[in-house]
Amino acid sequence: MQVRRKRRYWTQEDRIALAKHYPDTDNATLAKIFRRSMAGIKNEAQKLGLVKSASYMQTHKPGQFRPGQATWNKGKPHPSTGRSTQTQFRKGQKPHNWVPIGSHRIADGYLQRKVTDTGKAKQDWRYVHHLKWEEANGKPIPPGHAVAFIDGDGRNSDPSNLELITREELMRRNSYHTLLPPEYAPLIQLRGVLTRKINKRKRDHEESNRRSP
Repeated sequence: MQVRRKRRYWTQEDRIALAKHYPDTDNATLAKIFRRSMAGIKNEAQKLGLVKSASYMQTHKPGQFRPGQATWNKGKPHPSTGRSTQTQFRKGQKPHNWVPIGSHRIADGYLQRKVTDTGKAKQDWRYVHHLKWEEANGKPIPPGHAVAFIDGDGRNSDPSNLELITREELMRRNSYHTLLPPEYAPLIQLRGVLTRKINKRKRDHEESNRRSP
């Protein structure tokens, strides 16, 4: 009988440590430190909006071949044999799970819409709340930002319920949800909304004073 491994949940301390070390540490090392798979490290980093630092990318160049490095299958033929010839996709043939542009699906608990048909999932599928925000504001989501739901309901993608926040703010909110009881969440969101409105009024007031003679 196969023993099912118990799922290990990320603690707030784990997330803080990951945010600190992820930019400049390779995922293999992080996997050993946190005792998780490299895929688990990558998935959690994506949820938190973490990216490798410019210096890390410049030094390690992950995914790139070094000068003079040969691929493992260089010069080796790879003919189709056995049942592979029967199961190969033929030109113009669609996979069994293909759906047309405009179709919807649930991913990570959020609604996605198929917008292109390139065969590349990350390019073909986009979150509906991202599309609604961009349509309402006439511009793409700026780098380093995320679209959040004001009322906390991930199913409510009405433009009036969407707000643009930084990845840092998103991480702080996720921290609040992890550490505080559920009833505190609306208060944290309300404080964020009030803070942004106060800051906007201050900026508008300062701008008006500069324009006044």
